[in-house]
Amino acid sequence: MTKTQNNFNDLGPKEWLPFQKSFTIFEDMDSLIIKNLRFFTKTSHAPSPKVGSFGSTDFQHKIKSNVKKMGINYGNKQDTFDFLAVDLVGKNIDLESALNWIFQFAPKLNSRKFLWILLPTNHVNDNGIPVAWSLSDQLAGYLTRKDEKIICLPDGNTWTSLYFRKDENSKLIPPKSIQTSQRQASLKLYSLSFKNWFILKPKPRSRDEILHPAKYPENLVNMYVQEFTKKGDTVFDPMSGTGTTQVESLNLGRHAFGIELSKLFHRIASNRCDEISTKCDYSIFLGDARNISSFNLPELDYVITSPPYWNMLNMRGAEVQAARKAKGLQTNYSDNDNDLGNLDDYQNFLDILVDIYDKTIARLKNGGHFTIVVKNIKKKGNHYPLAFDLTKRLINFIQLKHIGFWCQDDLQIAPYGYKHTWVSNTFHHYCLTFQKP
Repeated sequence: MTKTQNNFNDLGPKEWLPFQKSFTIFEDMDSLIIKNLRFFTKTSHAPSPKVGSFGSTDFQHKIKSNVKKMGINYGNKQDTFDFLAVDLVGKNIDLESALNWIFQFAPKLNSRKFLWILLPTNHVNDNGIPVAWSLSDQLAGYLTRKDEKIICLPDGNTWTSLYFRKDENSKLIPPKSIQTSQRQASLKLYSLSFKNWFILKPKPRSRDEILHPAKYPENLVNMYVQEFTKKGDTVFDPMSGTGTTQVESLNLGRHAFGIELSKLFHRIASNRCDEISTKCDYSIFLGDARNISSFNLPELDYVITSPPYWNMLNMRGAEVQAARKAKGLQTNYSDNDNDLGNLDDYQNFLDILVDIYDKTIARLKNGGHFTIVVKNIKKKGNHYPLAFDLTKRLINFIQLKHIGFWCQDDLQIAPYGYKHTWVSNTFHHYCLTFQKP
């Protein structure tokens, strides 16, 4: 059998696969630069690849130094390029200057070559949206948006790596207006008791709990409920699944309420709550969260929830789905037409989800918090930034206050794009916390 030639870089699977994880534990800037250079350039190619960079003096020095060590070239203005790197984490880096540089040099990228932008996660623009997300959205109409990686720093903060590719779908038309103003301020309104990124080891699931195809971990809910509530407060989840939010809240001495569409998961969730010895009030209503106003809910102190990641559970061929099917387990939430996980149109899904959250916010106390655990989505070669899109819509009625990252290091890496292009394995979830004014 003829082996497929690696036309993308010179890496074998032992070095290729770890780079595909959508988060990286930061060691030092040199190491981060080297990993990107080695992944996105083919050093053995003739003529030798050319690299360009923008950013702090230290960042550019490290780029040039490592390019020289690798035996490839640092390009000039008149050259075409095989990789471009932009640093926005260094001090006194002007975003407008960086964008002007991108619009000058990105058209000189060779076909299907990448632009890497490194910037802080927690810097926000005047609209309260993270600069990284706003920049990603604005450049998505210029180059082809491919992915993001979260850089997990030792002090608990994060940077975001954005990746764009010049290809047949790139329009190369600069946006008519670019928002470049930003506040050099952290979104972290509070001194949290945990880092902005964390790796969790979920406890084994019971026979009933494993029936749910996408249950989030108890220890995540425990962390956030303790952070944003006190004993006697009321916690709510409009899409309760098998009752993780309610079980953890009751165990922590909080009143717990929820709504669940699936009769199967409603029964499991209710039974789990009934097994807890508690004096707190609790109830999980069987029904559609779109009808939240029809349920007899108390005023809420805190909401934590994780929506369906659109209709990704209905996608065929996913390794996890295939494994569940082989065991005779359910691979989607339900076959109910009202299930958001069965909607095919992304904008319709987003509209309905935002409407549910708007109605939920109406039940939340002033000053109360709302945490959403969500992923950005890659589907059939397209990028759907669900976390970004939700935030842009929700800040019309609630303020973004904190971004946390649940990172998973216990999943098997799939060799998507191996030897051809970069496609990450999305192993991080956004934990978006908002506050009602």
